[in-house]
Amino acid sequence: MYLLAVDGGGSKTLARLQHSLSDQQWQAAGGPAQLSNNLELAISTVRQLSLQLCQQAGIGLHQVMACIGLAGAGNPQLHSAFCQQLQLDFAAWQLTTDARTSLYGANNGQPVVMVALGTGSVAMRLDQNGSEQQTGGWGFNIGDEGGGAWLGKLAVRQLLWQLDSDEGLTSPLTRALSQHCGDNVSTVLPWLKQALATDFAALAPLVFSHQSCPLAQQILRQQAAAISKLIHCCRGERQLPVVMLGGLAASSQSLLSADIGKLLQAPRGDALDGGLILAARQLARISPV
Repeated sequence: MYLLAVDGGGSKTLARLQHSLSDQQWQAAGGPAQLSNNLELAISTVRQLSLQLCQQAGIGLHQVMACIGLAGAGNPQLHSAFCQQLQLDFAAWQLTTDARTSLYGANNGQPVVMVALGTGSVAMRLDQNGSEQQTGGWGFNIGDEGGGAWLGKLAVRQLLWQLDSDEGLTSPLTRALSQHCGDNVSTVLPWLKQALATDFAALAPLVFSHQSCPLAQQILRQQAAAISKLIHCCRGERQLPVVMLGGLAASSQSLLSADIGKLLQAPRGDALDGGLILAARQLARISPV
């Protein structure tokens, strides 16, 4: 039997196929697969990657136990629609959130608090008794504090304030942002009208690359406070290690307080590792030794 893990988010999707006995692996990458952004695209991306990996391994879908972890899968309506429309004849499969697969990958299936920082943000806890609890991850419109899209949105808001001011663009950060979003009303408004969460997230690296700019420093302090709040809310008083995952994890860790730093441990795996753990558990339930 083969195990398949899929990790889909707002910017990209990764998939890994592994033989359950030999551990031989195949991996592929594709575009976004966030259910709340584009259900049809998510279905197409997962189909394409699943078939591509099976072709690489020379196997059929009926030989695969799959765990598909996607952003937006916590929405019951989207979850149901995806399951009805995927139409891939796996031996068995499950759809869960990318937060949950990240949770199981972060500490190799052991108790942990996992914080994922990518286009969005979410924290999730796996307790000693095996129970799970998610914190955050409410989406770009109302939440995802500390994530890349939220960070880019804060930066663009500062750009707009400076465009409205008598002084104009006085900050190195806002001058850099203006090259992407525009430097006047006639160019900024069309950008804002079409901008998605991924467009705002694409601006986050500019904030980190301008850390000598006081305005960037101010925004990064807001991000550090948001991450700390996410960790404290999810962890509570539990004596659990904290693992940070995602594209912004490494660059954000150095901004956190010493107290938060003491809680952090290096990841033992990622969302694909977690997906393989969950797929293997499903295989064990179906085919107990």
